[in-house]
Amino acid sequence: MKIKCKLCEKEVHSIQIHLNKEHANEEVGIEDYRVMYPDEPVFSEEALKKLESKKTYMTTAGSAVKKVVDINTAYREPLAKLFKVSGAKSKNSRGEDIIIKTFPCDEEHKSLIPEIDNDHVWDIDLLKDALMGLDLKMPTLIWGHAGTGKSTSFENIASRLGLPMMRVQHTANTEESHILGQWTVKDGETVFELGPLPLAMKYGYMYLADEYDFAFPSVLSVYQPVMEGKSLLIKEADAENRVIKPHKNFRFVATGNTNGTGDESGLYQGTNIQNAANYSRFGMTIEAGYMEKKYEIKILMKKAGVLKEDAEKLVNFASSLREAFSANKIGSTIGPRELIHAGMIGSRKGDLRNGLKCAFVNRLSEVDAEAVDQIAQRYLG
Repeated sequence: MKIKCKLCEKEVHSIQIHLNKEHANEEVGIEDYRVMYPDEPVFSEEALKKLESKKTYMTTAGSAVKKVVDINTAYREPLAKLFKVSGAKSKNSRGEDIIIKTFPCDEEHKSLIPEIDNDHVWDIDLLKDALMGLDLKMPTLIWGHAGTGKSTSFENIASRLGLPMMRVQHTANTEESHILGQWTVKDGETVFELGPLPLAMKYGYMYLADEYDFAFPSVLSVYQPVMEGKSLLIKEADAENRVIKPHKNFRFVATGNTNGTGDESGLYQGTNIQNAANYSRFGMTIEAGYMEKKYEIKILMKKAGVLKEDAEKLVNFASSLREAFSANKIGSTIGPRELIHAGMIGSRKGDLRNGLKCAFVNRLSEVDAEAVDQIAQRYLG
């Protein structure tokens, strides 16, 4: 059974072949088609079967061919298979698998691909939004409370897409030279050493600007032309490195505890109110909230190695604490990171409440510590 081209309603087996023949003058390529119609198939079932049989044949044809096949087969994968998720959210509106584009990487840069964390638990909505931002080459920001999986989400996405990553921590001391590079002496010669941003642009890495809101707005302005998809001009560099054009695989992503408008909670000292013009260049902005209870329980069971019953107790405690924080009854909240530590320590000590004390309560103010311990007593005994 054939599929319909959404541009002209003609029934075909392969959208790519059809576009090359019938829509060549319109300059619509297969990637443009996928952006315009992300939920539409590009191969009929018959075409997919032929492709699979062809790949099987080619894989046995010799090592040179096998290398090509490996690259091609890694190019498109079902979201459910690639990220080990299941359920209706891993499919499109017609119940078909959502297909994700991966990034074949040569051996020279593979060492920069983050390691796959098989215990990572996905917030499926956040994952799909982040993947859409990457597919559309939009600068993507994930912001939210500490421990909600902002940086680890990007790292685990990069690991599964096969995309090398440069992760840069921002602080009040971050300067343009830390990002762009600077002149230095090597082997007795003065050379310009590229910084992490131009390296990521040159070789096609994911560039993670971590703790974005800790830097000063005047420094972050260096990113603006890059976030617009333009080349990077390094005025201080030598002629060879002065203009860096973005590689087709280059992606710009960022994380922060705020969305640039300041910290209303009082928890994240050192964050700055940012320039709205800079933040307007993020095409995709995602708020990372705390996960549903069932997922947070799963995280604790995997990461802390606690029994389901103990994981449920910790998550129920956390939910009550977060409600109290939202109601301004206490001055601090708790994230999955602290719960994992509490579970690990508590299971060793045989006392979850004591584990929570070591992992979280002991660093609170005297008033908050007493209030939190009272909540812990209700759930952890």
